[in-house]
Amino acid sequence: MKHRTAALLVPATALVLTLLAAGTANAGVYRVAICDPALGTWHADASFDRTSSHYVSEASCAGGQAGLAIRHEGRRTAFDRWGEWAVRAPRGTVISHLGVSAAGRRAGGHVPRLLAAPLEGPLSPFAAPDPGVARFRWSSPARSFAARLACARHRGCDRGRKAAIRIKRLALRLADRRSPTIALRGSAFRPGSGRGLQTIQPSATDVGGGVHRFLLQVNSEPVTAHAVTCRAANGLALRLRPCPPRARTTFKADTASPPFRQGPNLVRVCAIDYALGTGANRACSARRMRIDNLCPISTAGPGPRLHAWLSRSQHGAHDRGSAAVRGRLRLASGEPVSGARVCVATRVPIGGARERVVTTPVTGLDGRFSAELPEGPSRQVRVAYWWNATDVSEEHLSLRVHARPHLRLRPRHPLRNGRRVRFKVRLQAPAAGRRWVRIQARAGKRWVELSNGRANGRGVYRAHYRFHATSGRHKYAFRAVVPRQHGYPYRGGHSRIRQVTVIG
Repeated sequence: MKHRTAALLVPATALVLTLLAAGTANAGVYRVAICDPALGTWHADASFDRTSSHYVSEASCAGGQAGLAIRHEGRRTAFDRWGEWAVRAPRGTVISHLGVSAAGRRAGGHVPRLLAAPLEGPLSPFAAPDPGVARFRWSSPARSFAARLACARHRGCDRGRKAAIRIKRLALRLADRRSPTIALRGSAFRPGSGRGLQTIQPSATDVGGGVHRFLLQVNSEPVTAHAVTCRAANGLALRLRPCPPRARTTFKADTASPPFRQGPNLVRVCAIDYALGTGANRACSARRMRIDNLCPISTAGPGPRLHAWLSRSQHGAHDRGSAAVRGRLRLASGEPVSGARVCVATRVPIGGARERVVTTPVTGLDGRFSAELPEGPSRQVRVAYWWNATDVSEEHLSLRVHARPHLRLRPRHPLRNGRRVRFKVRLQAPAAGRRWVRIQARAGKRWVELSNGRANGRGVYRAHYRFHATSGRHKYAFRAVVPRQHGYPYRGGHSRIRQVTVIG
């Protein structure tokens, strides 16, 4: 298994972007050259087999040489005996196209043939080369190819001193139908938060053309790639399996630099096998890692036992989103840790939001601490204590806040029956645009929906209602309801009740 270490390159190249954008193909295609002196390829992937020792092989792929040849040496050979040079597609691949230069000569009942084995079935002849060198082609899926000299006479074959077959300059196109497999490890994926330099270590296996490349993405942005050393040149594979079947590398990631961000990060690594262009097969693995480069490192010593909770003693705190974080830090033995600087960080649970450090309280003599959280939306709260660059105690809390939209009615003065009231609802930021809003009116002890729809891009919803069956003087109560919605960092809630007077 080959192992390489790659540094994290923050500016992604156009090649990385193109490879990451390409989808997984049904089959990656690549070209292979065998016994071609112009390309410097030899015959390591061609094997000689025979059913009679009378057939003798020769192999010389240099310029001006015969290539891969078979001749007959013996007095008499039984029917259907043969010798052949064979090329077999690696496991997980098939030969989709073949070109070969071949020449042959019949003598003494020995016949030269070119054969191919389809996906289902035995080797079948598709050409019988003559003494002059010619180019032959096969263009159907095949498992293997063979150049064979065989005894075709039923009563047996005589000495065939002139009988021969030779091939050279094989050009194959292989279709790789198997995707790689990939696994991730490294310090970046340890439990808890990490900071500073972290390692991302992908390893992959592939049974076809082999593992060619690793691609790294962080938070959906292409970062860098690592190419595995393969036996290829000028777009041609020099072996049937040009790349190693197993490969791994190490990306050293500076988490203080973009595209990493404070808080949760999504790391995605893809392993790609060998193929022409961007049509290669791939396997990807995504893992989440939490980065904390902003919380301070305390000098008060270890504090492995951290307990924290949220406190909401004030009336209406659920609607305003304010709360207090309280907790206690202790040693493994239970003794309190005093003078330790604890970090309180929050993150709004919407895509792409960064975690922010709110405050860093210091523990008292009893190891206790407290900190106030400002008003705002629902948040993920993380309480952390770092006593060195690698060791941290953490507690994860969830602050849930109900939506409290602002409802305004116009006009404010009493209305005559037949006139209409206008509603304007403003939703709380962030991510207030295009959210569902409902306008409800109170009917006895229940609420009846009058209107619903989405707010505009600024988080404002407008509607109106015309009164048509009011007699006498009557007060109507209205409220705006915002249900719980994916991507909106508030739980379901409603506005304050507003009233309008209608005179019939």
